[in-house]
Amino acid sequence: MSLTSRLGFRNPPLAWRNVAHGGRRSLAAISGAAFSLTMVLLQLGFLQAVRITATNNFDVLDFDVLLTSQRFEQFYGPGFLPLERLRQAEGLDTVVAATPLYATFALWRCPPNPLSDPPSDSAPSPGALTRWLAGADAPRPLQRRQLYVMGFDLDHPPFRSPILESIEVNKARLRVPNRILLNEQSHVDFGWQVRDRYHDWELEHTAVEIVGGFSMLRGFAADSTVLCSDDDFVRICGYESRETTNFGLLKVKPGTVEATVARLRDALPPDVRVDSREAILEEEVDHWVNQTSTGQLFAIGVLVAMCVAAVVVYQVLSNDVREHLPEYATLRAMGYSTLRLAGILVFQSMLYMLISFAVAVAIAAVVYRATEVLAGIPMVLTRQNLALSFGLALAVGAVTGGLTVNRLRAAEPADLF
Repeated sequence: MSLTSRLGFRNPPLAWRNVAHGGRRSLAAISGAAFSLTMVLLQLGFLQAVRITATNNFDVLDFDVLLTSQRFEQFYGPGFLPLERLRQAEGLDTVVAATPLYATFALWRCPPNPLSDPPSDSAPSPGALTRWLAGADAPRPLQRRQLYVMGFDLDHPPFRSPILESIEVNKARLRVPNRILLNEQSHVDFGWQVRDRYHDWELEHTAVEIVGGFSMLRGFAADSTVLCSDDDFVRICGYESRETTNFGLLKVKPGTVEATVARLRDALPPDVRVDSREAILEEEVDHWVNQTSTGQLFAIGVLVAMCVAAVVVYQVLSNDVREHLPEYATLRAMGYSTLRLAGILVFQSMLYMLISFAVAVAIAAVVYRATEVLAGIPMVLTRQNLALSFGLALAVGAVTGGLTVNRLRAAEPADLF
């Protein structure tokens, strides 16, 4: 008994018969469309990762209102503002606390792998694919790479849990000069895994010591983050004094955020920006998703992948119709209308896309997991992305099937005789 009979279809639809007995033709259509849909899911996954990491720095900070320079662009390009602006903000009765945060990029001395190799900055680096597949075991020379450094007042750390707990545990050790915390989720190049065996750490050519770690998602702009005291930050990163900072983090009384923002905008000089937490998070997502090439690249990738899927399915359907013109002409002679035959083609195209979608989801789930483990990128297969991919698959199937209908005009019953 055939599979269709077991499922209760004694006379399965013609479209299903075409797919089931299509052989290499069906395999080519499903393979091509599945590859394209997998690429769509990957592009959407990377785009989702951009959204997640766009606000990961602000997410770990505890604030209600943010003060920044008028030249603020995004978290990694904050500009500078006088510390006096925080003191002025503290004068409002709705402001509970005002904490500065210093932040900038700095060079980090990354250890070689293996550690027994003679340190050399000029040793050749392995290819990107080799490093990606080898992960933490990939050979790499001694090198200097940029990471992001954040300095803060140890008595008033402006962080949320669990980073706050990591700071509290290591607070006494951080008071000793040149001691820092390193992100445990840093790229393997930065050496968190060998922190107990390697001791020649340098931050901006200043010898430092790793006294602990903290857990924080890394973003597309920075592969690692370091936390240190504000005194160490100013001295190591070359700031002239503590009187110039990068962020002013304000905690306000409950229910007074909007009122506080409005009052601060009126009270403070025009060299400072004032934003609520919600507003700055929305702006950060918009910057990384819509204004940078990172987000646009993944969005264009979705469009290209769907075009490829449409072309593949269209070619397969066109060839199928061309090779079976006598059969379609027979159906027309039996009374099948062009509209009914068009429905068969559209249904057949939709079947190709539905099967391809199921295959693509299975492949994407594996690739998502591998990318998250090997590259440290937060890949999440969300319901929204699945629904969008499914909708795109159905749309491509319907449009492709409709475009192939023109081929049926050549199926004339008179040609049979």
